[in-house]
Amino acid sequence: MKKAEYRSIMLRSLVAFAVSAASFLLIPVSDFNGTVLQKILAYIVGILFWGGLIAGIVMSYVLGKIRRKAKYKKYDLPGFLCFFKNRKARFFDSVMIAASVVLIIINFMGAGTSWICMIFLSAGVFSMYMHSVFNGNNYSFAVCKEVNK
Repeated sequence: MKKAEYRSIMLRSLVAFAVSAASFLLIPVSDFNGTVLQKILAYIVGILFWGGLIAGIVMSYVLGKIRRKAKYKKYDLPGFLCFFKNRKARFFDSVMIAASVVLIIINFMGAGTSWICMIFLSAGVFSMYMHSVFNGNNYSFAVCKEVNK
């Protein structure tokens, strides 16, 4: 396999995780007890969340399998347990921490289902996914200069 193929798998994984995180933005307009459109949107939230999450994990697994076959390992711990391993990881780690703090504040203010809460929830979940990806061995493998071009 070529490095471009590794990056393609990584990009598809990132898009799938983005879809999963963005699903939270539909929550304020969805309702299982509302109109037909609101009910449909409520199901779409679940489909997008779980579909994106599972697709992202499967693609990460596929890339991990390729990486393990190439016997590449830069970090001893999995990505979700590491912090600030590179520039992108530092950015998403910072966003994840900030979004978590803002979500806690919003929750204490009683705005737990507002649009602003859903925006920060979506950003927090996305940055958590990206934290795990960019701090991990799969990302390091996909961008490593020693890997086939």
